Amino acid sequence: MKSMIATIGLSCLCMAANAQQHAADSALNRTVVVENQYNPEVMDAFKVNVLPKVEEPALPKQHIDYATALHPFSNWNFTPLQAMTSEEKQREVPRGYLRASYGSRNNVDARFSYLWDISRRDFLHVDASLYGMNGDVPSVITEADDWKSRFYRTDASLGYRHDFRKVSLALGGSFASQVFNYMPVWGIEDVDYSLSSHQRYTLGEGYLRVASVEGKLPVEFSFQTGLRSFSRAYDSPWMGSGSENIFHTEGFVSGNIDERQRVGIGFAMDNLIHDVDQTDYTLLCINPHYTFGSKYIQLRAGMHVDMQFGHDGRLMLSPDVKFDFLFARSYRFYLQATGGTRLNDFRSLNEQSPYWIQAEQMQTSYTPVDVQAGVQGAPMPGLGFRLFGGYRVVKDEIFRLPGMLEEPYPYPYVYTFLAQDKAKVGYGGAWLAYQYKDWLDISAQGTYYGWDVKEDREVLLYLKPKFAFDASVRAKLYKDLWIKAHYRFEQRADMKEMETADDVNSLSLGAGYVFFGRLNVFVSLNNLLNRTYLAETGYPVQGFYATAGLSVRF
Repeated sequence: MKSMIATIGLSCLCMAANAQQHAADSALNRTVVVENQYNPEVMDAFKVNVLPKVEEPALPKQHIDYATALHPFSNWNFTPLQAMTSEEKQREVPRGYLRASYGSRNNVDARFSYLWDISRRDFLHVDASLYGMNGDVPSVITEADDWKSRFYRTDASLGYRHDFRKVSLALGGSFASQVFNYMPVWGIEDVDYSLSSHQRYTLGEGYLRVASVEGKLPVEFSFQTGLRSFSRAYDSPWMGSGSENIFHTEGFVSGNIDERQRVGIGFAMDNLIHDVDQTDYTLLCINPHYTFGSKYIQLRAGMHVDMQFGHDGRLMLSPDVKFDFLFARSYRFYLQATGGTRLNDFRSLNEQSPYWIQAEQMQTSYTPVDVQAGVQGAPMPGLGFRLFGGYRVVKDEIFRLPGMLEEPYPYPYVYTFLAQDKAKVGYGGAWLAYQYKDWLDISAQGTYYGWDVKEDREVLLYLKPKFAFDASVRAKLYKDLWIKAHYRFEQRADMKEMETADDVNSLSLGAGYVFFGRLNVFVSLNNLLNRTYLAETGYPVQGFYATAGLSVRF
């Protein structure tokens, strides 16, 4: 296994880096949402979704309101495995939220959030979180039995908004510190493993936004600008310590033609400046669009016009077309052709895997087209289904590959190599869900993926999925006593010239009790099957572990 992983890592470094990732919708048309209902999360293997994005299943709607508002900056975070916590339903959402949990391998998860309505026109949002672990993790990469893994991330953010009569002003910022260690490759003589085993990332941002108050002006607009930074404390192969700073600007302008028709244009611009061996460049994204809505038909017609200046500057065009047709009262047919670009800055690469290294600077991922069609319906109250299929082409897709250096000194550690190349993927699947009041909630989804890369690039697909299945059940046993289960199976893409990566096979159970409608005490059992495999981050997951904690809304 050790030699095979080394081969995987080395082979990716010999490839030309031209890849792509799912279009990040150019950060143009998004809806401002202040969320106060939080589902507690507990850090697992920092599982990051690398599957082709598929529109979230939902029951058919009588009306689809295409987003034109701007989403404010948020603190950068991973999406750890959710803890088995209650999903309390209340008519009025409390302003404050506090959560704390602790478990084996020193798994810790804590969060505090509060939205303060200072006055009818002034709002302050405070948020802070800590999650991570420190303990032995079974190694499926090196010959060692266990690896003393340590990963902790701390986030804090503050946002303030004042609503004038017709315009609102907002400003805020966030800070994050991420500390962790790499998995060592044992058996190398005359190496001091303490020199470069640890890493620390520091992330920060600040922003200022001016936007129209909804419904107060005939033309709605939003403009936001700010600075984002990402700093590495210690050297890694091919990249020393240093930082990347981004001057980020985004916004939109839109207005109604009549009650059914609307036109608008969104824009985003990122100016990247480095003090490490990387080329500075600018990415400009423009998204003109037209929308039409009636009782049965929803239409969006637009396009993404993305221009990059410097670092392989180019013009990238892609469609932004969506069509929805409501029929038989509770069924919907949809067809969409979308695309766009994804900025592969340090923050984005950190979301791919915290253990990443790159042999050369990443190119911007470009999706010329992502076509998807499906049928969605609700044959009876509480029961919903969805059938979907699509095909996507991406240039400069990012692939994650675990590996070790052929000559590891002075970096005798396992890293996640990031490589890029063109990829095509066809996908299709089904989703089914049933809910009975607040007593029972069941959902399941299966998706098949057919990947296509150049014949000599098969190794890139090592951690890509061939088939993925997710199922979850939440049931109330008695009044405020609940249980929850989640199962995920993921079959990795077949390898012809090498051993196929182990499947993902994860089962988690949880239970809890709600006191006074606000205090939730919970316990969760994670990775009950105690399987060892590589996560999408290119690093091994934890074995079985348990956590317990409480959350309260106030």
